[in-house]
Amino acid sequence: MRTLAEDAIRNVWCRAGNESQQQRLRSIMRLNSKKQFELATQRATDLLREARLFAEVWNQRAVAHFGLRHFVESIGDCRETLEINPYHFAAAAGMGQCYLQLGNAASALECFRRALRLNPGLEGVRASVQHLERTLRNNL
Repeated sequence: MRTLAEDAIRNVWCRAGNESQQQRLRSIMRLNSKKQFELATQRATDLLREARLFAEVWNQRAVAHFGLRHFVESIGDCRETLEINPYHFAAAAGMGQCYLQLGNAASALECFRRALRLNPGLEGVRASVQHLERTLRNNL
């Protein structure tokens, strides 16, 4: 049941914009799934020029930046996503992953906690929170 709800929410995120913009978003998502991150970044940037308030485009560009190991840029795009859609748990979790890659455990923990507040069913994120809490507590 939780998976169905999560899938439904993700589908809603893709419904902003007009039909052409939605098709372009789906194309960007396919590029990300094929690990064609450079092209996904370019196409997302192009789409954002005309659809600045399409949160999922920002999120997909963040995914592409992450795949390219451009973590600072990915964090910026996650922030934009969350500015437009403060309930975007995937962007909060993605930002946490970026902070982990940058070695900033405290910021990663904050992002992961936000993601869990938005979607308590994120078991992988929950495990990361528990691990980071232990790690940070042991480093005091």
